[in-house]
Amino acid sequence: MRRIVILAEGRLNINDAKTAVGVMRYGDDAVLAVIDSTHAGEDCAAVLGDPNGVGRGVPVVAHVEAALAFDPDTLLIGIAPAGGRLPDTWRAQILRAIAAGLTIVSGLHQFLADDPEIAAAAQAYGVRVWDVRRPPERFAMRLADGRPHRPGSHVVYLCGTDCNVGKMTVAVELHREAQRRGLASGFAATGQTGILIAGDGIPADRIISDFLAGATEGLVREQAEEHDWVFVEGQGSLLHPAFSAVTLGLIHGSRPDRMLLCHDATRTAIRHFEDTPIPPLSEVRRIYEEAAGWLKPAPIVGVALNTYALDDAAARAAIARAQDETGLPTTDPVRYGAGPLLDALLTSV
Repeated sequence: MRRIVILAEGRLNINDAKTAVGVMRYGDDAVLAVIDSTHAGEDCAAVLGDPNGVGRGVPVVAHVEAALAFDPDTLLIGIAPAGGRLPDTWRAQILRAIAAGLTIVSGLHQFLADDPEIAAAAQAYGVRVWDVRRPPERFAMRLADGRPHRPGSHVVYLCGTDCNVGKMTVAVELHREAQRRGLASGFAATGQTGILIAGDGIPADRIISDFLAGATEGLVREQAEEHDWVFVEGQGSLLHPAFSAVTLGLIHGSRPDRMLLCHDATRTAIRHFEDTPIPPLSEVRRIYEEAAGWLKPAPIVGVALNTYALDDAAARAAIARAQDETGLPTTDPVRYGAGPLLDALLTSV
């Protein structure tokens, strides 16, 4: 079990720091402090917008030196920015953490273990640098073969209207709800935060495109051999101008039996691509079911609505609207529990 401090300098918000949020919400490791000088002295949960929510009791400190007072053994890079590069202003803090003997864990596209300065410092101080997005060898160049999953297993893909709408969160919530009910359940992680939580998985957006379906197929098949229910973390969106290819590779590689649609109730356009509107949920449903059906039918049987930015009354109204529009069971699984979505999956079999 690691003793983690998280570096989120200037980025401690629900979207930019989604790796930090995911690890604090679902990880088994102890998170001791978050580094962000713009909020030093505050409680992490309050900074994220909900004083009683994720990060409650985790102090925000100004720099690595202040974080060392909590006796950590690991520094986690807490952001997953588009492009995945290390902010230049963060380099000095990482080098100070290495000098203090901390393991460095990074989910960036830029591999820190390949950075000459960071690698030299890590070697000098005997520190490990774990680049979570480095593909595991057993999947890195695996071609899909199209063989079916184990009979009796059920693969569920979490698709989304956009990035950062909660696909990983819904997958983990469903996995945990299934375990609570005594079902044999697995979580197939396909992104850096999911891998940190699960301890295994594939970094889908770092797999060579020719091998993405094969890597996904291999991961899901391993899970399906052991579990009756496999919840596959989705990435991106078929609607996304930049990341749709990753989404399609995951869908065709996982060959799901069912899908659930994830959507941020406040979002009307693709984030950072405001000229790309998100169609009605009924149309998004059609798009995903058609794309999956090119290889294997996979109906969407429920909607997971992210209502984080809404008060309770507005959240319930948004859920009712989505349910009326799609005719599908709809809920916010973080706010109200994943039970209705798992019920929908169980009754669809």
